[in-house]
Amino acid sequence: MALTPSAQNWHGHASWCHTQASFDELAFLRLWHDWTSDAARPTHLHVVAHTVQPLQASALLGSAADYPDLLPLAQQLAAQCWGLLPGMHRLRFALTGDARLVLTLCVGTHEDWPEFADVLLAHPTGPCIPPVDAPELDERTVTIIGSGIAGAGTARALAERGWQVTVLEAGIEPASGASGLPVGVVAPHTSHDDSGVSRLSRAGLRLMEQTMRILLTEGVDWGCTGVRERRLPGKTRRGGVPLSWLHEHAHTANDWTHKAPPPAPDDAYWHPRGAWLRPSQLVRALLDHPNIRWQGNAKVDALQCVTHNIHVVNTSVSRWQALQGSKVLAESSRVVLTAGPGSAALIATATEDGSAPHINPLRGQISWGLMADVPASAHMPATPVNGNGSFVHNITSSDGPAWYTGATYDRLNSDARLLDADHADNLERLQALEPDTANALAPLFATVGTDNPRVQGWAGVRCGVHDRLPMTGRVPNAPEGLYMSAAMGSRGLTLSLLCGELLAAQWHGEPLPIEARLAKFLDATRFKPKA
Repeated sequence: MALTPSAQNWHGHASWCHTQASFDELAFLRLWHDWTSDAARPTHLHVVAHTVQPLQASALLGSAADYPDLLPLAQQLAAQCWGLLPGMHRLRFALTGDARLVLTLCVGTHEDWPEFADVLLAHPTGPCIPPVDAPELDERTVTIIGSGIAGAGTARALAERGWQVTVLEAGIEPASGASGLPVGVVAPHTSHDDSGVSRLSRAGLRLMEQTMRILLTEGVDWGCTGVRERRLPGKTRRGGVPLSWLHEHAHTANDWTHKAPPPAPDDAYWHPRGAWLRPSQLVRALLDHPNIRWQGNAKVDALQCVTHNIHVVNTSVSRWQALQGSKVLAESSRVVLTAGPGSAALIATATEDGSAPHINPLRGQISWGLMADVPASAHMPATPVNGNGSFVHNITSSDGPAWYTGATYDRLNSDARLLDADHADNLERLQALEPDTANALAPLFATVGTDNPRVQGWAGVRCGVHDRLPMTGRVPNAPEGLYMSAAMGSRGLTLSLLCGELLAAQWHGEPLPIEARLAKFLDATRFKPKA
């Protein structure tokens, strides 16, 4: 099969965009085939397309049935055609190494989604055009401060686009902070009005699942088990789902969330794509890239922007230095702060007026124990459960299969000490979430504080800002080149990778992974006073 005209034009470009005003599945599959078979292909191929109705797997497979060379690609596409509610969706397909094909699919009518036209106009067929302030190819160096999921995800997104990345970690190993959580639950946020948070959570969950399938071992590092959520009184949001999810969009919405079937309680919802995850395993996998250099025991005290004069061409360039006392730990053209609660203090060393965003520490503690200590007759839920806290069991640990519950949400204590009172709090949460399981584990919790406790703990400090959304993008009041992706709060597992992809897309002039109006919710400059 000869290369299409579009494919012949992409030679010599690292990133290429192809636009379809109306999605044509066979044309898309032929373009994908050309890209796969072309040794001179761009590393990243972005296809932006519009469709009024969500793609149907059966129709895709039927269209490709007479084309044996396209059918395997159609099968990959069909596998990702779930949950395509009105809005923008990013489907990712890996080839080898860093090669990625990304389909940005705009689903819905132009009348309901006028921004679709802006997306199509902003990304015509041709090379992706980086912003004018983007460093030259030989100057694409970046220092990431912090190696939790936010830092590792940002590092990986930039490394796959050719950046030379240095990751500085204050601890002795990756995920030394809040991302060292032994196990966590990933599930979408829902709301009656399908708020921005809800839509962001779905984009984040889709990206998380795609990434975990590529990098991790299912059943050991993560599991797409589904998650049952209880809508409990107290701290839990009194959510729900949009009315359209019960009517015209019911079939598609069911891929994301629906009422849990009996014998689940009446207040329970089921998230079929929900998953459990061992975050530190994901962090290590993300950092495993030839363009990433990780350095531990590298606590950064200050940031400094310095100017180097280049006499040969009579110009100057600015570089950023990460300092530990007077020692320069790293120097690069850009810096991204992903240091959790420590991000604000570092920002203050670099802004023109010493200002920094008000980032609040949020301490959390989980309780855990070994399945070997659990009575054989104990009731254990079939899947992870969340609501006001969560419960997961039979997860691999160094001591054997384990159960985990929590976490607390502490705005007063800002260190990671273990507190016996938090174990009692976690048991109380579990009592509301899964009463039978809590009753079975209560004797184990009774050993807390004794010489032979059967319940252990882990604590970490997350951070957030008052609107409970991450801060991603350029740091206000700082010289060019300083960025952040922090303040994930309790949504780090869902949104960290999405924020890293958003930042990388902005740096490279690529189609964004989310609608522009959602990106504004995450903009690090959103709290800056208007002139």
